[in-house]
Amino acid sequence: MGFFNCPQPLRSLASQFMKKETWDIILSVSTVVLALFTAWMAFSTFWLAKESREASFRQIGVQLWIEFQKRFDSLEVVKARKKLATQMRAKTPPKRDRISETVLNFFEDVGVSYDGGFLNKGLADDSFSYFLCRWWEALKPYVHDERRRHKEDATLFANFERLAGQMRLPNEVIDDVELARFLEDESRLVDD
Repeated sequence: MGFFNCPQPLRSLASQFMKKETWDIILSVSTVVLALFTAWMAFSTFWLAKESREASFRQIGVQLWIEFQKRFDSLEVVKARKKLATQMRAKTPPKRDRISETVLNFFEDVGVSYDGGFLNKGLADDSFSYFLCRWWEALKPYVHDERRRHKEDATLFANFERLAGQMRLPNEVIDDVELARFLEDESRLVDD
């Protein structure tokens, strides 16, 4: 049974399909559908790239926090914290050349990473804010002396200072009693 032997309604429909206007309409609709699909694919690709980038930054932030956590708990930093706390508790202030800046440098590095957006801020706040704020209060006179000694160089330990201000709780009181208790605890750290 050929095309010309089919029933009249089917022949009429087939002849409608053969008209140029019909094909133009089909082509136009197909073009719009293809354009919409392409736009959807472009948006999906953009969104996926954005999500992937954010996931990478989150992973870097967590990984850096893990590295800082390891460093904070390392034997080197624990010994430095213990020694510095013992020195800070002494009645006579230690001589400048006898103070190790390991603790200061650690918190300065945390501050640089935190301000740069490389460190997961929630994890850093939870892990370091208590220690960082108290060490800042204990070491503030030393830092100010070092800045004066270096021609008022305000950049010395500026990231440590800025981070202490950001992490300190609004109503947190770190008075002499709290600072003495903190330094006593730090001086009793086990470093073996």
